[in-house]
Amino acid sequence: MAEAHQAVGFRPSLTSDGAEADLSASALQDIYLSGLRSWKRHLSRFWNDFLTGVFPASPLSWLFLFSAIQLAWFLQLDPSLGLTEKIKELLPDWGGQHHRLRGVLAAALFASCLWGALIFTLHVALRLLLSYHGWLLEPHGAMSSPTKTWLALVRIFSGRHPMLFSYQRSLPRQPVPSVQDTVRKYLESVRPVLSDEDFDWTAGLAQEFLRLQASLLQWYLQLKSWWASNYVSDWWEEFVYLRSRNSLMVNSNYYMMDFLYVTPTPVQAARAGNAVHALLLYRHRLNRQEILPTLLMGMRPLCSAQYEKIFNTTRVPGTQKEPIQSHQLEAPPSWSWYDKSFTLIVFSNGKLGLSVEHSWADCPVSGHMWEFTLATECFQLGYSVDGHCKGHPEPSLPRPQRLHWDLPDKVHLSIALALRAAKTLSGDTDCHVFPFSHFGKSFIKRCHLSSDSFIQVALQLAHFRDRGHFCLTYESAMTRLFLEGRTETVRSCTREACNFVRAMEDREKTDSQCLSLFRLAVDKHQALLKAAMSGQGVDRHLFALHIVSQLLHLQAPFLDQVHSEQWQLATSQIPVQQTHLFDVHNYPDYVSSGGGFGPVDDHGYGVSYIFMGDDTVTFHISSKKSSTKTDSHRLGQHIEDALLDVASLFQEGQRLKRGCRGRGEEDAGNRRGSLPGH
Repeated sequence: MAEAHQAVGFRPSLTSDGAEADLSASALQDIYLSGLRSWKRHLSRFWNDFLTGVFPASPLSWLFLFSAIQLAWFLQLDPSLGLTEKIKELLPDWGGQHHRLRGVLAAALFASCLWGALIFTLHVALRLLLSYHGWLLEPHGAMSSPTKTWLALVRIFSGRHPMLFSYQRSLPRQPVPSVQDTVRKYLESVRPVLSDEDFDWTAGLAQEFLRLQASLLQWYLQLKSWWASNYVSDWWEEFVYLRSRNSLMVNSNYYMMDFLYVTPTPVQAARAGNAVHALLLYRHRLNRQEILPTLLMGMRPLCSAQYEKIFNTTRVPGTQKEPIQSHQLEAPPSWSWYDKSFTLIVFSNGKLGLSVEHSWADCPVSGHMWEFTLATECFQLGYSVDGHCKGHPEPSLPRPQRLHWDLPDKVHLSIALALRAAKTLSGDTDCHVFPFSHFGKSFIKRCHLSSDSFIQVALQLAHFRDRGHFCLTYESAMTRLFLEGRTETVRSCTREACNFVRAMEDREKTDSQCLSLFRLAVDKHQALLKAAMSGQGVDRHLFALHIVSQLLHLQAPFLDQVHSEQWQLATSQIPVQQTHLFDVHNYPDYVSSGGGFGPVDDHGYGVSYIFMGDDTVTFHISSKKSSTKTDSHRLGQHIEDALLDVASLFQEGQRLKRGCRGRGEEDAGNRRGSLPGH
């Protein structure tokens, strides 16, 4: 998403005010501080850690165990095999009248030790189980016997009624991939977009890196992975986001949109009131950990750490970069619509929007909150016939008053400059949002393919028709299978995808040949996505290696080359996580339309998409109006045509495309001639 823009060309050797940093402190010190921050976070949420630390047991389970031991003693049985008597001997002798009290205390201590040992065993077992990722690497729609056994064991050890942070202590740490594998995967990813000469030069830099610097940098990362909660996430937050000198608007922040087709009320104040009410209800549930943890396959928990920063969080402008404090993100000076964790925007016609600051969390977390907000303010709180909030006003409350700010003259000047810059950025952004309603995930599932991979390969075809060449493509994938995991990059422009695109543009290729190449491209994308999710991606590992090289003042031309690349196509899928909140059958218009982000490159595109129900995909496309090479509406048309052309490779898809023949597209020359008149 917007992170791709921040990750390009960052300079970790700069301080927050732009001056060259004094990095005389060793990399070991920085790694030590990373671990220290991890432990401080644990101490700051002691009560949550207590509740989640005993999960999948519960505090009541201790009382049950203690009662069982007392009952055994009453029946003259000793389940401790003499340990309780040994503990009693070690306790102070308070006299004969307290003999019974010593026995109770000894039993309580034995119960506590046994209870702690059982909890520790459950934690270790669950962490080992959650470290298994074989289920990710299996073919789409298939499940082997080992995976079925694994799922059953996870169900047994996961306990009942988990709270939001219940699984945090059981999540495995993100592994550091093999540096040889990472370099090999990187070279494979850039081969389709480089000339032979450029590729040979890059491969030479890679071999030099493996020979001279890789082993030392990898050692430091391994050390950090053992000490800190995550070997990359805190550096990603600091160097990619908090030290960035770019404007947050367009370049970093992303947006979430309202219902696409309807507005529950045209009354601005009523919509604002219900939205704020819904957000506070969400905050209440968050504070009480009543939000269920996200589970993949209904079983594999994801990290919930990012939820802690939804509320009470902001970037704090400063001339020096300081350690992150509780519920505050220290950052360089900022002039904006945009330091807070999120900003609710209510338009005069009643439409809602959300601007989200990117450093504290990624889209699935803010999207979860937004889904709850839209569903609650519309369906649960609701509006009266005249569009106002339901209920009766409280007459004793004072009427709201507009705040008037007393600002110094130089602040007025700064505001004027910021407003001018914001208008320039906004005016140069070409944003196109459109629903693709010819088919959706239900059709793709009937083709026995991954919905995301289907779209990603189709995007390669659309972009090639738009620009006439292939480019590095960024797709954001989550790594929240691991403790404090954030994202990884899927490099979607693969050799297999390029072969498919070339075949689609070759009139001599048959539909059967194109379909075969399409399936290969989808399978390759699925393999890359699963590798990224399981911590075996390319970009975060190379990023962390680059940070260590900067801390050590070690020149690594290969890493410099990697982080100078431009992503001309940045993509992301907005997940729908709470389908039970929306009734798409009875109220098909009341579905979330997702969100989007600004273009990563001045001559590139930002594309996000969300599957709305079973038969619609909504796309958000952004580009720069100042670029003569891009046009968001033009790419949107290419995306629609590409999806229909890909669908026509399947027998059912031919009927879909035939139904679109009367749409009046004049630009049919770029599409395959499988149908009469095309």
